[in-house]
Amino acid sequence: MKKIYVLGISLLLLSLGGCGKPTDKENKSQASDEPWITLDKDTIESDENGQFQLTGKAKYSSFSASIIQNKNGLSLQEPRGVLKIEKDGSFIWKNIFINGQAPTTDVSFSTYKEKEKIQYQVNVDYSKFVAKQEENRLIEEEINATMPALLEEIIASSESMIINIDKKYHSYRSLLVTVPLDVKYERNGMKKKYMDTIGFLIQDKTASTLYPDKKQIPYITFRYDKTNEVLGATDLINRRKFILYDESN
Repeated sequence: MKKIYVLGISLLLLSLGGCGKPTDKENKSQASDEPWITLDKDTIESDENGQFQLTGKAKYSSFSASIIQNKNGLSLQEPRGVLKIEKDGSFIWKNIFINGQAPTTDVSFSTYKEKEKIQYQVNVDYSKFVAKQEENRLIEEEINATMPALLEEIIASSESMIINIDKKYHSYRSLLVTVPLDVKYERNGMKKKYMDTIGFLIQDKTASTLYPDKKQIPYITFRYDKTNEVLGATDLINRRKFILYDESN
């Protein structure tokens, strides 16, 4: 009788121990419920240019990331920014820009190792970007109010070397300078010297107004009067260098 009693207690303890321990099947089920990629945080702040970055961890070191955009009633996935993935699956997805307005952004991750894509909704704080945009707007208003009179002053002091100066596109930071047609018939060396002379003058006179931080100078395109042919323009890399386009002489 005593042996039967001891055996019964042992079986009871074994059964209780088995109930508390998850089975292999349960472990696999729990693992499958965990997403293969996670974000470190879903509320982030953009920089003053409206760009933001996401970081996180994935089970794999090979996957793609996209922004989900709704256009004309269609949901489109577009790659944005630069995605860098480490061997351990940790990643940084930077230089992401949407439109600087939407408070939430949907992102999608996919890999050939998983059937399902994973999507997250990210909250983006654009306060720095909005503040910078407002600052730029006020600066642009001041530029638009100041530049016409300043350009007239430069034209008047050029001794007829400059016929007109206007903004090339929608901003005075890219200027269109009209010069006399007679310059077209000068030798190429003289044309280049002509651009250097009036180009440096215009840049020096306008830089502090166009760029209050004094870190840049305006782009300039030179054209002939009457024909509107292009004489030359500022080099795209070195703004203090002017490239001669009309090398006819």
